[in-house]
Amino acid sequence: MKVGIVGASRGGGYIAAIRAAGDRAVLQGVYDPAPEASLAFNREYGAQQLFTSFEEAVDICDILVIASPQQYHAPQAAYALQAGVHVLSEVPAAVSMEQVNILLAAARSSSRVYMMSENYGYTRNNLIVRAMAREGMFGELYMGEAEYVHEMKAFHTSPSGDPTWRYYWQVGRNGVTYPTHSLGPLLDWMDDRIESVSCVGTGRWTDPEHEMDDSVTLLARTRKGGLIRTRLDLLSNRPELWDFYSVQGTGGAYESGRGMGDLPRVYLHGRSAPESWEPLEAYAERFLPDGYANPPAGSGHWGSDAWPFLEFLTAVEQGTPAPIDVYKALEMTLPGIVSEESIASGGAWLRVPQPRTMTAGIGINPGLEAPLA
Repeated sequence: MKVGIVGASRGGGYIAAIRAAGDRAVLQGVYDPAPEASLAFNREYGAQQLFTSFEEAVDICDILVIASPQQYHAPQAAYALQAGVHVLSEVPAAVSMEQVNILLAAARSSSRVYMMSENYGYTRNNLIVRAMAREGMFGELYMGEAEYVHEMKAFHTSPSGDPTWRYYWQVGRNGVTYPTHSLGPLLDWMDDRIESVSCVGTGRWTDPEHEMDDSVTLLARTRKGGLIRTRLDLLSNRPELWDFYSVQGTGGAYESGRGMGDLPRVYLHGRSAPESWEPLEAYAERFLPDGYANPPAGSGHWGSDAWPFLEFLTAVEQGTPAPIDVYKALEMTLPGIVSEESIASGGAWLRVPQPRTMTAGIGINPGLEAPLA
């Protein structure tokens, strides 16, 4: 399979996976609207060619990894799918309801595979928790929490002082503009989707030129009646906390560490000592899924970056559903889009659309959607 990278900066994170795929995939080329970025990518990774346009990449490749700024994910994915190219897209899947409809219509009408590359579900700890949750070790999960705290003010302008895409699309809007790292693992563990959200913020204190509040909190009600709380903070002056998660169930709980040697831990009612945590690692041998113990060398984000591409490639080869298809991708993305209206309305509880019953791309004849009819 000929693989094209769109977006040289973040696209480098997929090289370890492409190399690990061996002769199943070849790095055909890279496209970036900044030619110097493509040249730097090529010097480091050795792509076979430099594409001069996005359209050229679509014409030549079998697979596109879309690692562009997030406002381009949906339109680029839709264009590639309609042209017969498989798509692995960075997160989030879309940044507006208009883009959601464009992407959904394209994915429904295309025979090619779409997958969103939400990597946080593939970290070692999160893989262990997922396996424990699926075996019922925590009972019925009814509460989930996650925090993505990453002070990124240096990324909001270029070295020359010009605003970057993040200035407009991450902190230039108020709400949970980067939701999937928090929601992805929680929704997977809880085997649930979000039906309504309420979003509030702290106000603008640290860097008030931006539209986003310093810290934004999302409350979400799930289909099964559970509650999710997330925090997104890209501005506050503090150390990062990229991957805090906790879940509570009828049979136990999990909490990840917060740094300074704080270990991930579980409590399993009736198994753990009364009122005592156990280290998550005590359950790794039993619950870390086979094949995930040793990520490919050079795989970033604690080894998680490689797994989405490799699972996506398998889905393409075998013609099977992608682990994070367009519906799951939108279930992780839509709460963030709706959060912007909620925070503007003083935290009003608003309904989150169910992507499977949205009508974009239904068409006039039964097709890929027939099993859902």
